[in-house]
Amino acid sequence: METGSHGTLLFNLTGVQFPTALVTDSMQESTHIYMRDGWNGRDARFRGIPLLQRQAVVDDLDIFSADTINQLPYYQEFLRPLKLSGFAGIRIAHGDNLWCLSLQRSPTQGHFSIEEKQRLATLSNCMSSAAAVSSALGFATAKVALDAFELSGSAALIVDKQGEVIRVNPRAERLLQGDVRIVARRLAATNVDATAALDCALSRLVRNPDSPALLPPIALPREERLPLMAYPLRLSDLGANPFAAGRAFIVLVDPEERRRPPEAALRDVFGLTVAEARLAARLACGEALETIADDLGVTKETARFHLKRIFAKTGVRRQAELVALFARLLSRCDDDH
Repeated sequence: METGSHGTLLFNLTGVQFPTALVTDSMQESTHIYMRDGWNGRDARFRGIPLLQRQAVVDDLDIFSADTINQLPYYQEFLRPLKLSGFAGIRIAHGDNLWCLSLQRSPTQGHFSIEEKQRLATLSNCMSSAAAVSSALGFATAKVALDAFELSGSAALIVDKQGEVIRVNPRAERLLQGDVRIVARRLAATNVDATAALDCALSRLVRNPDSPALLPPIALPREERLPLMAYPLRLSDLGANPFAAGRAFIVLVDPEERRRPPEAALRDVFGLTVAEARLAARLACGEALETIADDLGVTKETARFHLKRIFAKTGVRRQAELVALFARLLSRCDDDH
């Protein structure tokens, strides 16, 4: 490597302990042992985090004396058997996030010199600027995906690496009331066990890249109603950008929600006008004519006029029959797909 290093790691030091985003092949084995044997909870070099917040580059000798290094178990019991020794951590700061690009060296390569650290320090500002751009691009990607969920009729939320909600689409906003809502930036149910199960699933999804992209749904109970189903989902485009704030989605499904038949299909099958199809689609969900008229900004007389024409064109006489007719249409569309 041009930095004269054995390998490189990129990880976030904010909030979650050692959520690695990038590991070179030469560091795969040591990273596995680091996590497997619990060294992530005994990493002496984390004492250098306050120092990294103040300066662009930190290495072992900024944190400890040579004598201390020779005595610490982290160096002698973990690094030494793996033929690793010193490191230089380059600060990458963006907003409230602190990242570290960690360059690892072997004993034969020795510690970084003052001159090498000065050259590495020039990378800190450049990489921080790149992180800001990548974060903005990641947020734009997540917003596009969230808008796509909205257009497809799905309620969805974006969560960050800590499982906190950072954006919600309008359909999700309408569902998040009563027993299921956002509390302290987290999706929560009044049922404590359900909330804990969702938090556990999100943690698994965000921290374990080998976990399935779509986890089984978590039932979020609602009093006197069917539970709201929450599907944790990871999109590959988000995972590929380590600086993206959004790390996963939660897709919400309300079992009580009646599917609305597509207006285009109603126009094609029954010859309805645009206005008639819009009204018919909402009537099929059991909505009251007066409510629909208010939402669409038309008078009740106009709505009744459209309803009569809908009945005439579909051959039914009551709203219940209209619902049953459209339900058969939806079933037929599902069978075709």
